[in-house]
Amino acid sequence: MALNLPWIKSLANTFRVVLASGSPRRKELLDRLNIEYDVVPSGFAEDLEKSLFPSANEYVLENASRKAEEVYKSLKNEHSQAPLLVIGADTVVVSANGVILEKPASAQDAFVVLKEKLSGKTNTVLTGICLYIDYAQQHGTQPVIKSAVESTSVTFNTLDDSLIEAYVATGEPMDKAGSYAYQSLACFFVKEINGDYYNVVGFPCARFYQMLTDLHNKGMF
Repeated sequence: MALNLPWIKSLANTFRVVLASGSPRRKELLDRLNIEYDVVPSGFAEDLEKSLFPSANEYVLENASRKAEEVYKSLKNEHSQAPLLVIGADTVVVSANGVILEKPASAQDAFVVLKEKLSGKTNTVLTGICLYIDYAQQHGTQPVIKSAVESTSVTFNTLDDSLIEAYVATGEPMDKAGSYAYQSLACFFVKEINGDYYNVVGFPCARFYQMLTDLHNKGMF
Protein backbone atom coordinates (compact mmCIF):
# COMPACT_ATOMS: atom_id res chain seq x y z
CA MET A 1 0.00 0.00 0.00
CA ALA A 2 1.28 3.46 -0.92
CA LEU A 3 0.15 7.06 -0.84
CA ASN A 4 -0.95 8.64 -4.10
CA LEU A 5 -0.02 12.33 -3.99
CA PRO A 6 0.06 14.13 -7.36
CA TRP A 7 2.76 16.57 -6.29
CA ILE A 8 4.99 13.70 -5.14
CA LYS A 9 4.48 11.94 -8.47
CA SER A 10 5.61 15.11 -10.25
CA LEU A 11 9.03 14.64 -8.63
CA ALA A 12 9.93 11.96 -11.19
CA ASN A 13 8.89 14.31 -14.02
CA THR A 14 11.57 16.78 -12.91
CA PHE A 15 14.38 14.56 -11.60
CA ARG A 16 15.91 11.17 -11.87
CA VAL A 17 15.47 10.21 -8.21
CA VAL A 18 18.17 7.88 -6.86
CA LEU A 19 18.41 6.15 -3.49
CA ALA A 20 22.11 5.83 -2.65
CA SER A 21 21.54 2.79 -0.45
CA GLY A 22 20.96 -0.91 -0.91
CA SER A 23 19.07 -1.19 2.39
CA PRO A 24 15.85 -3.15 1.87
CA ARG A 25 14.34 -1.36 4.85
CA ARG A 26 14.91 2.08 3.33
CA LYS A 27 13.57 0.89 0.00
CA GLU A 28 10.43 -0.53 1.61
CA LEU A 29 9.73 2.72 3.43
CA LEU A 30 10.43 4.91 0.41
CA ASP A 31 8.07 2.77 -1.67
CA ARG A 32 5.21 3.87 0.57
CA LEU A 33 5.40 7.36 -0.95
CA ASN A 34 4.89 5.91 -4.43
CA ILE A 35 7.99 7.66 -5.77
CA GLU A 36 9.58 6.47 -9.00
CA TYR A 37 13.29 6.03 -8.25
CA ASP A 38 16.41 3.98 -8.95
CA VAL A 39 18.60 2.23 -6.40
CA VAL A 40 22.35 2.87 -6.79
CA PRO A 41 24.16 1.81 -3.59
CA SER A 42 27.02 4.06 -2.58
CA GLY A 43 30.55 2.72 -2.62
CA PHE A 44 31.65 5.09 0.13
CA ALA A 45 33.81 3.12 2.57
CA GLU A 46 32.31 4.66 5.74
CA ASP A 47 35.77 4.84 7.29
CA LEU A 48 35.71 8.36 8.70
CA GLU A 49 37.61 8.86 11.95
CA LYS A 50 34.94 9.45 14.60
CA SER A 51 37.26 11.40 16.89
CA LEU A 52 37.52 14.18 14.30
CA PHE A 53 33.85 15.09 14.72
CA PRO A 54 32.62 17.23 17.62
CA SER A 55 29.32 15.33 17.80
CA ALA A 56 27.65 12.14 16.61
CA ASN A 57 25.15 14.30 14.72
CA GLU A 58 27.90 15.78 12.58
CA TYR A 59 29.46 12.35 12.05
CA VAL A 60 26.27 10.70 10.81
CA LEU A 61 25.44 13.68 8.62
CA GLU A 62 28.88 13.58 7.02
CA ASN A 63 28.45 9.88 6.26
CA ALA A 64 25.08 10.53 4.64
CA SER A 65 26.57 13.41 2.64
CA ARG A 66 29.52 11.35 1.42
CA LYS A 67 27.18 8.57 0.27
CA ALA A 68 24.97 10.97 -1.66
CA GLU A 69 27.97 12.80 -3.11
CA GLU A 70 29.68 9.59 -4.26
CA VAL A 71 26.62 8.39 -6.16
CA TYR A 72 25.86 11.86 -7.52
CA LYS A 73 29.38 12.24 -8.96
CA SER A 74 29.45 8.72 -10.39
CA LEU A 75 26.18 9.32 -12.23
CA LYS A 76 27.29 12.75 -13.48
CA ASN A 77 30.48 11.14 -14.80
CA GLU A 78 28.26 8.83 -16.84
CA HIS A 79 26.91 12.02 -18.47
CA SER A 80 23.40 11.51 -17.16
CA GLN A 81 21.11 13.93 -18.97
CA ALA A 82 18.26 13.94 -16.49
CA PRO A 83 18.61 16.29 -13.49
CA LEU A 84 19.42 14.24 -10.41
CA LEU A 85 17.99 14.10 -6.92
CA VAL A 86 20.16 11.69 -4.91
CA ILE A 87 19.11 10.53 -1.44
CA GLY A 88 21.89 9.59 0.97
CA ALA A 89 21.20 8.20 4.45
CA ASP A 90 23.23 6.87 7.35
CA THR A 91 22.14 5.50 10.72
CA VAL A 92 24.18 5.04 13.89
CA VAL A 93 23.36 4.15 17.46
CA VAL A 94 24.91 6.18 20.27
CA SER A 95 25.28 4.58 23.70
CA ALA A 96 24.26 6.27 26.94
CA ASN A 97 27.88 7.39 27.48
CA GLY A 98 28.20 8.84 23.99
CA VAL A 99 29.98 6.03 22.14
CA ILE A 100 28.96 5.59 18.47
CA LEU A 101 27.90 1.99 17.89
CA GLU A 102 27.85 0.91 14.27
CA LYS A 103 27.66 -2.62 12.85
CA PRO A 104 29.45 -5.22 15.02
CA ALA A 105 32.75 -6.66 13.83
CA SER A 106 31.95 -10.15 15.14
CA ALA A 107 29.39 -12.16 17.11
CA GLN A 108 31.43 -11.54 20.26
CA ASP A 109 31.43 -7.82 19.54
CA ALA A 110 27.63 -7.90 19.17
CA PHE A 111 27.29 -9.72 22.51
CA VAL A 112 29.48 -7.18 24.31
CA VAL A 113 27.61 -4.21 22.82
CA LEU A 114 24.21 -5.63 23.79
CA LYS A 115 25.32 -6.58 27.30
CA GLU A 116 27.53 -3.65 28.25
CA LYS A 117 26.30 -0.73 26.15
CA LEU A 118 22.57 -1.33 25.68
CA SER A 119 21.11 -3.63 28.35
CA GLY A 120 19.15 -1.60 30.92
CA LYS A 121 20.20 1.68 29.32
CA THR A 122 18.90 4.31 26.89
CA ASN A 123 20.60 4.63 23.52
CA THR A 124 20.03 7.24 20.84
CA VAL A 125 19.45 6.39 17.19
CA LEU A 126 20.57 9.06 14.73
CA THR A 127 19.83 9.05 11.01
CA GLY A 128 21.36 11.62 8.72
CA ILE A 129 19.64 12.37 5.40
CA CYS A 130 21.37 14.30 2.65
CA LEU A 131 19.87 15.28 -0.72
CA TYR A 132 22.02 16.25 -3.70
CA ILE A 133 19.75 18.10 -6.13
CA ASP A 134 20.44 19.27 -9.68
CA TYR A 135 17.91 22.11 -9.50
CA ALA A 136 20.46 24.80 -10.31
CA GLN A 137 22.24 22.77 -13.00
CA GLN A 138 20.94 24.90 -15.83
CA HIS A 139 22.62 27.93 -14.27
CA GLY A 140 26.02 26.23 -14.23
CA THR A 141 26.27 26.07 -10.46
CA GLN A 142 26.92 23.26 -8.01
CA PRO A 143 24.06 21.03 -6.84
CA VAL A 144 21.78 22.21 -4.09
CA ILE A 145 22.44 20.21 -0.91
CA LYS A 146 19.77 19.75 1.77
CA SER A 147 20.36 17.76 4.94
CA ALA A 148 18.84 16.89 8.30
CA VAL A 149 19.39 14.61 11.28
CA GLU A 150 16.61 12.75 13.10
CA SER A 151 17.08 11.56 16.70
CA THR A 152 15.15 8.88 18.59
CA SER A 153 15.86 7.53 22.08
CA VAL A 154 15.39 3.82 22.81
CA THR A 155 15.39 2.36 26.32
CA PHE A 156 16.23 -1.32 26.76
CA ASN A 157 15.09 -3.64 29.50
CA THR A 158 17.86 -5.48 31.34
CA LEU A 159 18.85 -8.45 29.18
CA ASP A 160 20.12 -11.74 30.59
CA ASP A 161 23.01 -13.53 28.92
CA SER A 162 20.88 -16.37 27.55
CA LEU A 163 18.63 -13.91 25.73
CA ILE A 164 21.58 -12.04 24.25
CA GLU A 165 23.23 -15.30 23.19
CA ALA A 166 20.04 -16.52 21.53
CA TYR A 167 19.67 -13.22 19.69
CA VAL A 168 23.27 -13.14 18.49
CA ALA A 169 22.91 -16.76 17.33
CA THR A 170 20.19 -15.70 14.88
CA GLY A 171 22.74 -13.57 13.03
CA GLU A 172 20.38 -10.62 12.99
CA PRO A 173 22.69 -8.17 14.84
CA MET A 174 25.54 -8.60 12.39
CA ASP A 175 24.46 -6.07 9.76
CA LYS A 176 22.66 -3.67 12.07
CA ALA A 177 23.87 -0.40 13.55
CA GLY A 178 24.12 -0.88 17.30
CA SER A 179 23.79 -4.69 16.91
CA TYR A 180 19.99 -4.73 17.00
CA ALA A 181 16.90 -4.44 14.83
CA TYR A 182 13.95 -3.06 16.77
CA GLN A 183 11.56 -3.83 13.91
CA SER A 184 12.43 -7.52 14.20
CA LEU A 185 13.54 -9.74 17.10
CA ALA A 186 14.88 -6.90 19.24
CA CYS A 187 11.26 -5.85 19.81
CA PHE A 188 11.48 -8.11 22.88
CA PHE A 189 14.20 -5.92 24.40
CA VAL A 190 12.74 -2.43 24.19
CA LYS A 191 11.01 -0.91 27.18
CA GLU A 192 10.36 2.55 25.73
CA ILE A 193 10.91 4.59 22.59
CA ASN A 194 10.81 8.37 22.37
CA GLY A 195 10.67 9.74 18.84
CA ASP A 196 10.19 8.44 15.31
CA TYR A 197 9.97 4.64 15.22
CA TYR A 198 10.92 4.55 11.54
CA ASN A 199 14.09 6.44 12.33
CA VAL A 200 15.14 3.40 14.36
CA VAL A 201 14.32 1.20 11.36
CA GLY A 202 16.73 3.34 9.34
CA PHE A 203 14.74 5.96 7.46
CA PRO A 204 12.85 8.81 9.19
CA CYS A 205 9.83 8.98 6.91
CA ALA A 206 8.18 12.07 8.39
CA ARG A 207 11.40 14.10 8.27
CA PHE A 208 12.06 13.04 4.66
CA TYR A 209 8.50 13.93 3.67
CA GLN A 210 8.94 17.36 5.25
CA MET A 211 12.16 17.88 3.30
CA LEU A 212 10.33 17.09 0.04
CA THR A 213 7.46 19.38 1.07
CA ASP A 214 9.91 22.23 1.65
CA LEU A 215 11.48 21.69 -1.78
CA HIS A 216 8.04 21.62 -3.42
CA ASN A 217 6.93 24.80 -1.61
CA LYS A 218 10.07 26.53 -2.92
CA GLY A 219 9.09 25.61 -6.47
CA MET A 220 11.91 23.15 -7.05
CA PHE A 221 9.52 20.65 -8.62
